[in-house]
Amino acid sequence: MTPAAARSAMYSGYGLLVDSELPLPELGTAGSAGAPADVVVRGGTVPAPGPSATLLPLGLWLDGDRIGVDVPDVGRFAADAGERITVDALPGTPPDVVRLFLLGTAFGALLLQRGHLVLHGNAFRVGDACAVVLGHSGAGKSTLAAEMHRRGHDVLSDDVVPIDAAGRALPGWPRIKLWQDALDRLGRDSGDLRRIRAEHAKFHVPLDRAELGPLPVRWLYALDRYDGPLRITPVTGAAVFTTLHEHAYRNELLVGAHRRTHLARSAALAATARLARVDRPRGVDSVAASADAILADIHHDIHHDIHHDIHHDSRLGPTAAREERHVATSS
Repeated sequence: MTPAAARSAMYSGYGLLVDSELPLPELGTAGSAGAPADVVVRGGTVPAPGPSATLLPLGLWLDGDRIGVDVPDVGRFAADAGERITVDALPGTPPDVVRLFLLGTAFGALLLQRGHLVLHGNAFRVGDACAVVLGHSGAGKSTLAAEMHRRGHDVLSDDVVPIDAAGRALPGWPRIKLWQDALDRLGRDSGDLRRIRAEHAKFHVPLDRAELGPLPVRWLYALDRYDGPLRITPVTGAAVFTTLHEHAYRNELLVGAHRRTHLARSAALAATARLARVDRPRGVDSVAASADAILADIHHDIHHDIHHDIHHDSRLGPTAAREERHVATSS
């Protein structure tokens, strides 16, 4: 059981104010004195799931309004109704290990409870919109995000990407997690960085970025490996839904009402965003080439839309075109 701290602090992320007893040094405190918290994080006892609970793989479970996870040698975490996370850590568990599961699985579950489409990936800004890069653990998502950040594209979130009912990605914690080899590639010294876990050469890397609000998702890219040259292939039809399910964050939780919400949000997103698969050659450092290809694909899509709008405007006439554009941008 995690002992209660004497005082709590306010943090922000994903558009939420978080009142936490557990220190979260990776985040930085929020400057919203007096504002009510959207989410409360407390240490305490988390009761075991009841007899009617749904037990899922990886120690996950659903019990009424609670989503929980039992992590061996770490403890039990529960998200309640999208408003509260209770952390019941085993005695002696290092705080950095507790935070790893709190800011990952527990917050991912809470964002799912709040009705978001929660994807396993990262999001980076392109103009007034954003792209989301999806991939399984070890696919190189964070390394690619770091490359996009190096090129001047603000990274909204890393690992957990919640998308709201309006199809907007919500900016998360201002940091990415990188292995030592990725830091070496970027020329970044790890001496002043906090490790994810003491025994792993993986680090929290703070992001220097402007204050960001939610941004509409216009492009999604699913990373994969194969025996061939780098290529980008559009994903359409039913494959869109299977890909979004495959890359949902903790997709084991997508049962019952959560599955229905996921499908509804996926359908809405498919109507406004393009999904493609990025196949990269095995055994080759293709980070820079992948970034080049993704950005080229985005720019091609933007120019195609501009040309389409110009052609459409010429058929509508200047007055009707202006009215249609106004409706589209104000809705």
